[in-house]
Amino acid sequence: MSATTTALAAAVRDACASAAVDAYEDAGMQGLCAEGRFEAAVGAIERVDLAAIVAARTGADGAPARTESATRPMANGTSAGEATPAIRRALREDLPAIVALLADDMLGARRERPGPPLASGYLAAFEAIERAPNCELLVACRGAQVIGTMQLDFTPGLSRQGAWRATIEAVRVAAGERSRGTGRTMIEWAIARARSRGCRIVQLGSDRSRVHAHRFYERLGFVASHLGMKLELADAG
Repeated sequence: MSATTTALAAAVRDACASAAVDAYEDAGMQGLCAEGRFEAAVGAIERVDLAAIVAARTGADGAPARTESATRPMANGTSAGEATPAIRRALREDLPAIVALLADDMLGARRERPGPPLASGYLAAFEAIERAPNCELLVACRGAQVIGTMQLDFTPGLSRQGAWRATIEAVRVAAGERSRGTGRTMIEWAIARARSRGCRIVQLGSDRSRVHAHRFYERLGFVASHLGMKLELADAG
């Protein structure tokens, strides 16, 4: 076996392995069962662009290529030629899509009301977030379609000599995007946004049941340094 063939085989193996791992952990972050995570991993492997790997490793005549193809395969099973999801502030008309994303997992299905019509509390909360200078409700979009959402809250504090911190909340990714690196793109965007706001800490919480989500966040540099607690309050109404 030639060196070129060996290198090509290794590139295919690495791309498939990376795509499968990312897809499996992204699916776990969304609360899918073991079978669902396995199917997501298999699907990601199937979407690996083998032609792009060959193009990146060989020229038209089969000789080693000097440069990588513009559509080289990415670890998440997509290619560099595929547009990265755009992330922007949410608009009022995005609310139905956002609430549908919040409801689209085992935990959210029990506590959200995607409608129609939407419960009035969603609009009231959206308007409160819009008015708050240190809260940002965000959506990830592919074209005109909302494929993900998260909320960023920026909090000043006296600890750590007056450090600001950013809290990432309510991260959701559409089912069709869960093995394409969209979650990673969103979290990396949030970290960059926190830096731009002068934050020294980025923090988030994740339900204890989402073990694979914990691994996903750890891969992005987060450390499980604290034990989070909450107290459900009685309905004020």
